[in-house]
Amino acid sequence: MFTRDEYKDLAEALTKDVKSQLSAEVKSLLLVGSVAANEHISGESDCDFLFILDKKVIKGQKFLKTLTKIGEIAAKYLEDPLYSSLIDIEIIGEDDLPSDNKKSLYSWTRASMAKNGKALIGDNPFERLKINNDKLKADALCMAREFYEQMKDLVLYPPTDEYRGLYMVVDAVLGCACAYLYSNGETNFYRSNAVMIFEEKYKDKLNFEPLQISQRLRLAAKTVDTKNFIPKSLEFCRNVITELINN
Repeated sequence: MFTRDEYKDLAEALTKDVKSQLSAEVKSLLLVGSVAANEHISGESDCDFLFILDKKVIKGQKFLKTLTKIGEIAAKYLEDPLYSSLIDIEIIGEDDLPSDNKKSLYSWTRASMAKNGKALIGDNPFERLKINNDKLKADALCMAREFYEQMKDLVLYPPTDEYRGLYMVVDAVLGCACAYLYSNGETNFYRSNAVMIFEEKYKDKLNFEPLQISQRLRLAAKTVDTKNFIPKSLEFCRNVITELINN
C-alpha cells in the first residue's frame, strides 16, 4: 500500500541525485501533476518529473551524455519495487518552452500543467509563461484526437490481457476529459480530480459516465459495472472531439 511518503521520498532522493551528478546540466527540475498539488491517488498516480536542460547541453555529445546520465539515475528507481511504478520523467531544453513567436516541441496543454509545477531545482520558468488560449485549444483538440485513435485501436486490436485493456481505456477516457477541460479554459486540475470538475461544471454538456467509471477503476472500487464500458468510452471520446471542433 502506497502512502504520500513514498512520493515525497522519491522526489527528495531523485533531487539529491540530480544535484550531485547533473548540477551544471539541469537548469530546473520540476515536480508536476497531481503529486505536486497533493491531489494524487496513492499507488495509482505517477510521480511526474520534468527536467529542463541548460541550452548549452541540448545538442551533440553533451546532450547524449546528459540523457544517458539521467537514464542511469532513473534506472536506480525503476529497479526499486517501491518506486518503479511511480516514476515518470520528461526532458526538454530551456528553449523548448512554447511562445507566441515560434513553434515549439512542447505543447501548450503540457505547458499549462507545468505552470502549476513545483520547482525542486532552480525555478519554474512556466510560471512566467502567458498561456495562449487559441493555441491551447488547438493543442487540446490534437490531444483528444490522439486518445480517440487509442480507443479505436483498442476496439480493432483488443489486448489479450483484460487488465491491460481496461487500463488503456481508462487512459484514453481521462486523456479526452483533460483535453476537454483544457479547451474550456480550466488550468487547475489533474487526472485525479477531473471527474469532480465535470460534475461541478459540465454535467449538462456531456454524458461523462465513462469518466466516472474510470475514476472508480482508478480507486480500485470493488464493484464497478464495466458492461458496455468500451463502446461508451469510444462514444465519449468522439463526443469530446465534436464539442471541441464546434466550440
